[in-house]
Amino acid sequence: MNLRNLLDAMALIGIPSVFACVVWMGKKLLQFGHDMRILMNAQQKQMRRTLMIDYHKYMDAGKITDEELDLWEEDYQAYHSLGENGIMDSRRADLLELSKKR
Repeated sequence: MNLRNLLDAMALIGIPSVFACVVWMGKKLLQFGHDMRILMNAQQKQMRRTLMIDYHKYMDAGKITDEELDLWEEDYQAYHSLGENGIMDSRRADLLELSKKR
């Protein structure tokens, strides 16, 4: 589509209508981004809870198998990709050290 066809289409539809559509789409994109941040935050909290439960289970038992460590590591990497990890990095180090004590 060349510029002339685009201008003809805009003239047919009307500039105010095109502007209104662009504003509406922008508003929907902003709302989607906001909703996505809420969902990511909720998912990260749930993943942290699960990782912490498993961490305490293994630390209380004083052992962790290679398979359990691999599963925990996969969950940790998914959690880690969501950002703002903090304390979970040290928990990971503790479990890696625990796996070496066998």
